[in-house]
Amino acid sequence: MSTYYIGIDLGGTRVKLGLVTEGAVVARKVIPANAAGGLEASFPMVRAEVDELLKLNHVMSFGGVGLAFPGLVDPSSQRILSTNKKYDDALQAEVAGWVREHWNVPFFIDNDARMAAVGEWKYGEGRDTEDLVVMTIGTGIGTSAIIGGRLLRGRHFQAGCLGGHISVQYEGRECTCGNRGCLEAYGSTWSLAGRVEGIRDFEGLFAAAAAGNAQAVRVLRDCYDVWSAGIVNLIHAYDPEVVVLGGGVMHHADAMLPYVSEKVHRHAWCPWGDVKIRATKLHGDAAVLGVTHCLHDNI
Repeated sequence: MSTYYIGIDLGGTRVKLGLVTEGAVVARKVIPANAAGGLEASFPMVRAEVDELLKLNHVMSFGGVGLAFPGLVDPSSQRILSTNKKYDDALQAEVAGWVREHWNVPFFIDNDARMAAVGEWKYGEGRDTEDLVVMTIGTGIGTSAIIGGRLLRGRHFQAGCLGGHISVQYEGRECTCGNRGCLEAYGSTWSLAGRVEGIRDFEGLFAAAAAGNAQAVRVLRDCYDVWSAGIVNLIHAYDPEVVVLGGGVMHHADAMLPYVSEKVHRHAWCPWGDVKIRATKLHGDAAVLGVTHCLHDNI
């Protein structure tokens, strides 16, 4: 008999919920996030949606809840260590206790980009390698790395997952993290504010650029260049065979991937050959699959 798991990918804009069994998402729900309102305030909404997902799919018992969180996480103690303008009350939130109280099932929590990397490694575009980098482009920019078949966490649980805060302009725009010139400060959704009139997300930016808006074309090309620079830095740091790009922008992979791939191959120092640059095919399921995988397979 198959065991079901619940995966929760707690994003800054959307919360993705998945019912997972045997490495496949068999039912999903996407709801608006309340990142500014905090994690505690989000609990009732998330609980109600999880219960509805279980009810609609006639699941009476399940094997655990996995939470992919947009911040630094210690999965061994199930504690959230640091946040950055999203769910900023999370350091005080009793997430494991909330899961025990409402469902009394096993619980696992880790960084969201790290869990997306596990999802791609086990079920997606990284299945053919043990050396993989993932970069997700959305409200922020998340990264993670797997080297020699080992998921990087580091002594302080920040190894690999702060690639969005690599400096690409050392005297550049101030980032939400306090650094200057971060990749995220030039190539994330929040960085678009005020750069093109009326544009607040990448869907709008791609549409405006396709319609011939000259300012949108310039900003989009700047994003391409910034993403490419970030990928080159990640390649130099982690020596992967494959880089998988995720996030909503990958619905426009046909437009962006050739440009980004060519620029990365031109600038990355890889005498052994070209790193493969791939677009996710899991889309919103990557972190959900990764965090539920970790519920039953210690990584």
